[in-house]
Amino acid sequence: MSATFFICAVPDELDGVTELLGIPVHYCGVGKLNAALGIFHLHQLGAKRIINIGSCGSLRHPLGEILRIGKVVQDIDCTPLCDYGQTAFETGTEYFVLDAASPHTCFTTDYFYDQKQSRKYSPAYLQQINTCSLFDMELYGMAKTCNRYNIELHAYKWVSDDGDHEKWVENCRLSLQRTVLQIGQELLT
Repeated sequence: MSATFFICAVPDELDGVTELLGIPVHYCGVGKLNAALGIFHLHQLGAKRIINIGSCGSLRHPLGEILRIGKVVQDIDCTPLCDYGQTAFETGTEYFVLDAASPHTCFTTDYFYDQKQSRKYSPAYLQQINTCSLFDMELYGMAKTCNRYNIELHAYKWVSDDGDHEKWVENCRLSLQRTVLQIGQELLT
């Protein structure tokens, strides 16, 4: 069994493949909880290194751009117990650094950000959407679980939308081949 695995939210992002570059692909489902469960499953299979790939939204980067994630923060609001983005009664989990050399920050949210519904989001949420490099729905759950089980985690995301669901459907697999090539050059050679 491989000690390295790819993990992705849904098969739509990868044409349903079960292997890339000779490495098994695991689909975890959408959201932080499914992502954490997916990482735990790979931990049980003996994972030592996990590479998350998939689509993301961004208001700062163009469609198709591939970003290697440096830091991941989460959408959680436990105020007044603690500041937005912090989990109550925990320390050291405000963010996780995946790659100190990368300037790209991922905001993991429990919502599919929809520009048309911007009135429903809190000011703190909108600030993260506007200031982070990109947003997704899984990476923070993966990072926290990998941190807990001492698993090396890398993440590559390609920009598929800017908060417009129709763009996600159309561009979901936009940069898959380029992403796999970049991963092969950066991590697996």
